[in-house]
Amino acid sequence: MTYETLQEAQAYLTQERNGESRRLIDLEHLRSKHNTTEILSFLKDYRKEKERALRNMILIDKTHRKVDQLVASIFRIYMAIKTLEDGEVIHVHRVDPVSDGKEVRKIVGTKSRTGQSSKLSKRDSSGHSRAGVGQDEDHDGEDRTPGDETRCIA
Repeated sequence: MTYETLQEAQAYLTQERNGESRRLIDLEHLRSKHNTTEILSFLKDYRKEKERALRNMILIDKTHRKVDQLVASIFRIYMAIKTLEDGEVIHVHRVDPVSDGKEVRKIVGTKSRTGQSSKLSKRDSSGHSRAGVGQDEDHDGEDRTPGDETRCIA
């Protein structure tokens, strides 16, 4: 975990209220005593505790402002976890011989997950999930979208 990644994750875990900033969790303090795996494990457990508290609060009173606070906290913790998991920095060094008078260059990039697809997006562009073709034995095999004219067989 790099300092930049840690700062980005800490930004998600810091809330501002009435001009005061409040940290949900101090990652710098955790980093001084624990490794990245332990920190991620702690954040995931903490998020699960908040989710349990949210479920209980919804059962008690859905309109209470604590529900909004818990949702915000869960989201912030989730984003911090994703930042720490995905934001590992890759260091690539290209070293040219110093005798040639060339300088050493350091290229820093971040890991990208652009090649991976999301498990959540199995819908068409309008946001509707379509029914599978051929699931009904009386289906004629044509794929229709909402608004298409249909024919009734009597």
